[in-house]
Amino acid sequence: MPPKKPTSDAPPASRRSARIADQPKVESKANGSGNGKGDGKAATTSTTKKPAASKANGTTTEEAVTETETKKRSAKESAKENTEAKKAKTTSKANPSSTSRPRSKGAASKKQSTAAAAASSSEASAAKKEKEAEAPADAPAETGPRGQLKQGDKLPKITLKDNGGNDVDVSTLAGEKGVVIFLYPKADTPGCTTQACGYRDNFDRIAGYGYDIYGLSKDKPEAQQKWITKKELTYKLLCDPESKLIKRLGAFVAPNNTKRSHFIFEKGSGKLVDIALGVKPADE
Repeated sequence: MPPKKPTSDAPPASRRSARIADQPKVESKANGSGNGKGDGKAATTSTTKKPAASKANGTTTEEAVTETETKKRSAKESAKENTEAKKAKTTSKANPSSTSRPRSKGAASKKQSTAAAAASSSEASAAKKEKEAEAPADAPAETGPRGQLKQGDKLPKITLKDNGGNDVDVSTLAGEKGVVIFLYPKADTPGCTTQACGYRDNFDRIAGYGYDIYGLSKDKPEAQQKWITKKELTYKLLCDPESKLIKRLGAFVAPNNTKRSHFIFEKGSGKLVDIALGVKPADE
């Protein structure tokens, strides 16, 4: 038996469902048409896609967060700088040596002035001691029981210490070689230094004539050696604290003074050939 003809012209349910399914749902979302449920979905979709805005100036939430972090960072840096400045100020007060350069220069200048003043005072003190130890050229000499050596006499047999503390027999100083003995009041004083440096500077010329040089004073070996080192003297110094040889040479003046002088004993014969008493430091 043949099937019945459908009474309605509507397409089958399956085709109708297909057509509805094929229709784009975007239209209702785009133009707000459709039922209430569709409108809610469209609003929700629109809200999630748009970036959040700042209430004040319309900036995004991300920009607002960045600006806040920048302000916090600036505040921390400012606080750190203030703390370091306070520490530096406290350190400066606690440590006086950490002064500025101008103060350092001032301190150095003051130190130099102090050192110069000390040196000047020391030199003045040395000059005073020299003057006290030096006898006037025209003062009467005390020669002892054996008297003063005269020209033609030889050096007496007297043993003295040199600057190194060694014993020296004075009578052996002149013989094959001649000897120049110069006397000074006190080692390492201004005038005596001028006198001694004169012999130092002419040492080679005098040695070229076949003569040795010896200095003579009442100073101890330690003082003599210190002076030699300080002024780079090139000859030995004799120590005569009891003025044994100084008296025989006619250069001792009571109570305890020495005339600045020199004596030359000839090469070969060893005889005294030149006497100069009361000489000036520069003349030597």
